[in-house]
Amino acid sequence: MSPSAPRFPVRIAAFAAGLLLATGACADAPTLDWRLPLPAGQSWRIVDLREGNGIRHEEYVPRGQGIEDYRDRLLVQRANAQEMDPEAYLGHIAAGLAKHCPAFTTSGLVSGARDGLAHATRTAYCGRFGERPYGYVVAQKVFRDGDFLFVVEREWRLPPFSIDGAGLAAFGPDDEAVKREIRLAVRWLTEQVLPAAPPPAPPPARARNRR
Repeated sequence: MSPSAPRFPVRIAAFAAGLLLATGACADAPTLDWRLPLPAGQSWRIVDLREGNGIRHEEYVPRGQGIEDYRDRLLVQRANAQEMDPEAYLGHIAAGLAKHCPAFTTSGLVSGARDGLAHATRTAYCGRFGERPYGYVVAQKVFRDGDFLFVVEREWRLPPFSIDGAGLAAFGPDDEAVKREIRLAVRWLTEQVLPAAPPPAPPPARARNRR
């Protein structure tokens, strides 16, 4: 797989590219099998898929939204953990994003473990990305499975919004609708985005009885 940046415009995924795409070659572990239930309410289509050297990168946007002018996006990645736990990864992404956002905050950091795998979830708010006419909201969940990190990200690209002194975002006329979307996405991440054990191997075919 090429370590080059995605074909989309500069955005959140670019901050993870150096971490997730510039990893050393390693064999794909046969037990790493994740089946992601896409969130309801949208008809998602895959627009980017790359895999190799232990890395898998998937991007989705809803049908009817373009690759360059999307509002909603899903990102699913698997890559070498490079000794990072889920909280450290989320901190790495937030620090990179904050450098480009005059108004920035995070909320909802939740850490835990399931089936022996550490995980963390957090939402980041970028009121305006540099000089661009939009900001970002990014809800992420990260699992560590052995030497790998699994990252699931729900992203919104929205008109610039404000963040008050208490770290609360205000989205203007669409405030309640956007906040409801974010709440539903965080619920989806916490309740449905879970590691999936590989399917069991089919039982061997019974030998036919011979006379």
